[in-house]
Amino acid sequence: MITEIKEKLRNGVVTFTFTKKDGTTRQAKGTLIFDKSIVGENFVAPTGRGPEKSGATAYWDLDKEAWRSFNDDSLVSIDKFIEKQDILGGELF
Repeated sequence: MITEIKEKLRNGVVTFTFTKKDGTTRQAKGTLIFDKSIVGENFVAPTGRGPEKSGATAYWDLDKEAWRSFNDDSLVSIDKFIEKQDILGGELF
């Protein structure tokens, strides 16, 4: 499922659920598309200077307007996916 969500994050917006470190679940809406019409004006492009966390997936959180990540083994479900071409000119969820 990790390979699938990474592919979807690169190609659109994904709503997904994961288990946080404190044991609670969180539903998030994220993407890895760096188009300001999708990610908003507060988007900060990655610099590539930080260490990549092994076993974790980073994404731009559309609700929090910040970079977030989750442990790969904590992914519960992929709830919804909208491809980039369907987002542009339309609504996000």
